[in-house]
Amino acid sequence: MEYIDMHSHILPGLDDGSKNMEMTLAMLRVAVEEGIGMIYTTPHCMPGKGHPTLAKVEERIRLVQEAAEAEGIQITLKKGTEYYYIEEMSEWMEEGKIITLGDSHCVLVEFEPYAEEKYIRNAVREILGFGYQPVIAHVERYRNLMERKFAAIQWMREIGALIQVNCASVTGDNGFTTKQNVKSLLKNGLVDFVSTDAHRPEGRAPYIEKCAELLRRKYGDIYAAELTGGNARRFLAHN
Repeated sequence: MEYIDMHSHILPGLDDGSKNMEMTLAMLRVAVEEGIGMIYTTPHCMPGKGHPTLAKVEERIRLVQEAAEAEGIQITLKKGTEYYYIEEMSEWMEEGKIITLGDSHCVLVEFEPYAEEKYIRNAVREILGFGYQPVIAHVERYRNLMERKFAAIQWMREIGALIQVNCASVTGDNGFTTKQNVKSLLKNGLVDFVSTDAHRPEGRAPYIEKCAELLRRKYGDIYAAELTGGNARRFLAHN
């Protein structure tokens, strides 16, 4: 079964990810080699890194999909955005201007690494209150959530939030401490998605197979399949 990557910065010229179409196509070739069949494109929406509109995201997806098909790259792209949580998000949600993952009600959201636990909890409650389902991007980066034995993460999942971690954090490429934290999250069933968070065709590339193999070996085929595609089909399949 093909993998689904629901967090990537693969659209050209929208943020600090791909700079041009050539780089995007190189990233897509890596993704296909890794066994990825679908990518949710999630450019940053944050101060200093851009604020893409739905029209711009959809147009960029169309251009990339056409270029990929012309190059014989068989992959499906879906819309999305990675929101850095700021006060303006409440206005965007109230006005229906949020770009969800595909046609689902899921919204990918990130926070400042040292954000207080209470701040993140309140943000999750607010997003849910507007009728959206928050997907917490690379949860392993938030120091205050990692230092409290994951009680806040457990609570957020219980009220409806979903949790994403980066593939490189699972494999240890983001450091030993991060790997150990993610290992604990996985052992306790507190992760819903593993994604590449790809920014480039090398280094922070759309690598997933090494992570998927580790997940199968350590946690079994069923959980590994859920994390690398099954949950994306389950929660994002309204498109």
